[in-house]
Amino acid sequence: MTQLNEVVFAVTAKGFAAMRNESTQMPMDLKTVLTMVDGICPVAQYEPFMKVFAPLADKFALLEQQGYVRRVGTVSGFAVKMFNESAQSGRSITKLPNIDAEHESSGFAPFSGN
Repeated sequence: MTQLNEVVFAVTAKGFAAMRNESTQMPMDLKTVLTMVDGICPVAQYEPFMKVFAPLADKFALLEQQGYVRRVGTVSGFAVKMFNESAQSGRSITKLPNIDAEHESSGFAPFSGN
C-alpha cells in the first residue's frame, strides 16, 4: 500500500486558480504548501524544507480532498526510506539525495491515465 509520503502530486486547474485569486478562502499554510507543489517531488522530499508546516501529509491530503492537487505517480518506498535516513543523519539539506520523478533511482512510477 502506498504511503502518502511516496506520492508525487501536481497542482490542478482549481489549485492554480486558487493561487492566483486573492479572494480564495484558504488558510495561508495550505496556500504556501500548494505553491511548493511541482509535479516532480514526492511529499517526503518537501518535509525537510517545510518542517514549520508539519505534518505535511495532512496538508497534502486536505489539498487533494479539496481538488487543488492530484496524484501523478509514486516513488519507491525504498527511495523514501533512504532519503529519510539521510535527512535524519544530519546531512546538509543541500546534500540530500533526489527522490523525484526525474531521477531513475527514485523508482518513480506514473499513474496510468494521467
